[in-house]
Amino acid sequence: MNSECIIQTPRLAMRRLREADRDSVAAMDWLDTGRVMDRSVGGGWPYGFLAVTERPDLRLVGICGLLEQRLDHGTEIEVGYHLVRSCHGRGIATEAARAVMAYAFDRAGHSRVVSLIRPDNIASLRVAGKNGLRYERDVMFRGLIHGMHVIDLERWETMS
Repeated sequence: MNSECIIQTPRLAMRRLREADRDSVAAMDWLDTGRVMDRSVGGGWPYGFLAVTERPDLRLVGICGLLEQRLDHGTEIEVGYHLVRSCHGRGIATEAARAVMAYAFDRAGHSRVVSLIRPDNIASLRVAGKNGLRYERDVMFRGLIHGMHVIDLERWETMS
C-alpha cells in the first residue's frame, strides 16, 4: 500500500486531498471546490473528502469521504462521493463509498452512517441501495429537500 493511502480496495487507493488536487476537483462539474478543499485539505481524517484514485496509475477519479452534517434534528455522519463524469457507471462510487463506510464502522467507531441524496439523483440512489442504505425520511439540506438514506451498524454487520 502506498504510504499516502488511507483506504485501499482492489481497484482504488484513497488518500487525503491536497492543494495540488484543486483543479481536478474543480473539473468535477457542480462541486463547490472551495468548500470541498476547506473541509478536506489539512483537516483531520476521518472527516472530509479523500481523493479517490484508480490503481495502478493512481489517477484521480473522484472524491469520497465522511462529513459531519448538522441537520435540523442533530448531527449525522454522511458518506459523500462524487466522480469525474468519465468514470460514471463503472461501480467506482459504490466501491469507494463501501470502503469509506467500512472505515466509519470498523475503525472510527460510528454506529450509523447516512447519505443525503436529492430525489432526482438516480445514480446516487443506486449507490446507496447497493451499499445497504435505506430511505428514512426527507430533510432540508442547504435549502433543498434531500432524502436521508441510513445504514446502522447492525445492518452493516449482516451485510459484511
